[in-house]
Amino acid sequence: MATPNTEIKNKTLVILLLILPAAIVAICYALLAGKLPEMTATHWSSTYPDGFTRTAVFVPVCIGLSILGTAVGLASLRLRNNLGLLVGLLFTGGVLSWTTAGVFVGSAVPTALAQSPETAVLGGMLIVMIACSLMGLIPMWISGIYQQYTKDFNAQRQARIDQAQGNSRQPVVQDTAMAQQEFKQSMAAPWWLWLLCLVVPGVLVVAVLLPMVTGESQDTGIASLIFTGVLCLLVCVLMLSLVWIRVSIKKDRFRVSSAVLGFPMRTIDVADIESVTSEKIVPMMWGGWGWRIIPGGSAIVMKEHEGLVFELKNKKRFAVTIPESQQAAQLLNARLARIAH
Repeated sequence: MATPNTEIKNKTLVILLLILPAAIVAICYALLAGKLPEMTATHWSSTYPDGFTRTAVFVPVCIGLSILGTAVGLASLRLRNNLGLLVGLLFTGGVLSWTTAGVFVGSAVPTALAQSPETAVLGGMLIVMIACSLMGLIPMWISGIYQQYTKDFNAQRQARIDQAQGNSRQPVVQDTAMAQQEFKQSMAAPWWLWLLCLVVPGVLVVAVLLPMVTGESQDTGIASLIFTGVLCLLVCVLMLSLVWIRVSIKKDRFRVSSAVLGFPMRTIDVADIESVTSEKIVPMMWGGWGWRIIPGGSAIVMKEHEGLVFELKNKKRFAVTIPESQQAAQLLNARLARIAH
C-alpha cells in the first residue's frame, strides 16, 4: 500500500517513546549492577519465582532486544511509501522494546531487593510489566499511522468492490430536495453485549446480597438494601443504554444518541465535516466494540457492519455503525455541497 504523502503526527514524541525503553533498561542496570546476583528471577507463576536465568545472559539479551526494538521502530518512520510495512514495523518495534523493558525491570528489581533470587517477590512489578507492554502500542496510535492505514485500506477495498460491481462513484451533485431530507435509523449491539450488560449488575447484586443471605453480615438494614437495588438498576440501565443507539440527520446536524435514555453521544454540525463516506466498519480497526475513544478520533461500534466514517475539519475521525449508511452519506454530502455553494 503505497502512500508517499503519509503524515506522521507527534513525531518528536513518537521518537522519544521509542528511545525511552532502551534508556530505562540501561539506567536500571546501571543502578542495580552491583546488587544483582549470579541468577535473576525471571519466571513468575505467582508472587514468587519458579524459574531463573543467568544474569550474565539475561542482562545482555534484554539490552540487545530493547535496542533492536528501538532501531526497528525508528527505521519504520522512514518507510512512508509503504504504509502497511510502516504500521507492522512500528508496532513490532514499540511492543518489543517496551515489553523487554517491562520484563527487565519486573525481574531485576525484585531480584536485587530480595535476600536471594528464590525469595524475590513480584508484587507491584506485575503492574509495571503490564503497563510497559501497553506502552508499546502508544507510538503507533499517536503517530496517526494506524488510522491512516485503515482509512486507505477501506478506500482501496471499496474501490475494488465498486470495480467488481461495475459501479462508479460520481461527485456529489447539489440536490436541494435531498439536502432537506431527514434521516433516522437505530442499531442494537449483538446479543453477547446485551448479556454482558445484564451479567455485570447481576454479579454486583450477588456480591452484595450473598453475605446477607448466608447470615455473614448482620449490620445491613433496609436502607442499604434499597441503595444497593437502586445502584444495580442504574448500572444496568446505563450499560443497556450504550448498546442500542439511534442516528439522526436533521437540518444541518448529525447526531448519535442512546435509543434507551435518549442522551446524545455525539453531535456533529455539517459545517465541521471535511468528508463523510459509507464504509464497512471492522471493530478491531476502531479499538473494539462499544463507545470507543482512540488517538486521532472516536467511534461507536455495535458490530462489524456498514456505517459512516467522518473526516472532520479538526483532523479527527469518527465512525458509527448504522443501517442504510449509504443513504445517510448521500444526505450529508448533499448538505456539504449546499454549504460549499
